Amino acid sequence: MFFFDLLVFSILIDSQYVEYMNYTSKKNGFNVHNTLKISKSVENNKIGIVDFRYILKSSNAMKLLGNKFLILEKEINNKIKQKQNFLKQKEEILKKTKSDLTEFEYKKRVKLFKKEVFQIQKKYKDERAVLNKSFQKIQKDIKDLLAQIIKDVSTNKKINVVLLKENVFLFNNKNIDFTNEVLEIFNNKTKSMKIIIKSPR
Repeated sequence: MFFFDLLVFSILIDSQYVEYMNYTSKKNGFNVHNTLKISKSVENNKIGIVDFRYILKSSNAMKLLGNKFLILEKEINNKIKQKQNFLKQKEEILKKTKSDLTEFEYKKRVKLFKKEVFQIQKKYKDERAVLNKSFQKIQKDIKDLLAQIIKDVSTNKKINVVLLKENVFLFNNKNIDFTNEVLEIFNNKTKSMKIIIKSPR
């Protein structure tokens, strides 16, 4: 804003200077326009502002995705908890049988038990990885769709430059903020969206 005000101020000064030179040139009998070229118009890019983070946070698509993720994560946590209780009971039983087994046999069973624990841990670790990867993929698709909508709306509005609201220090004209318009279109385009999470192999 300060730069724009400074630009306008300098143009006003230049205009006054040209008028003065025209007056003095006429008085002295020569035409300044033959030696000085002045631009009579200043072309400004039409600017728009959009709050990308707010749209994502407020959109139905991200709320749906977030809720779906929490439900699936909770299911995984419940299965892990059940397995932990099962393994704990199995470990207690193994300890109680120690006195009835030879040292070799006991160590063999302990080794098998540890292998089982490792396999179960790996299984749920893989499930979490698949869930996180699926979540990130869908989130990227949603962001890409939002970016395309912003581009389409800005093109229709003949906006040449779109700024993220979080990077703007101050803007006095609220009409250049088209966040709500984009949010409405985004919600309409994603209202029938389905969340599909891939199952681990």
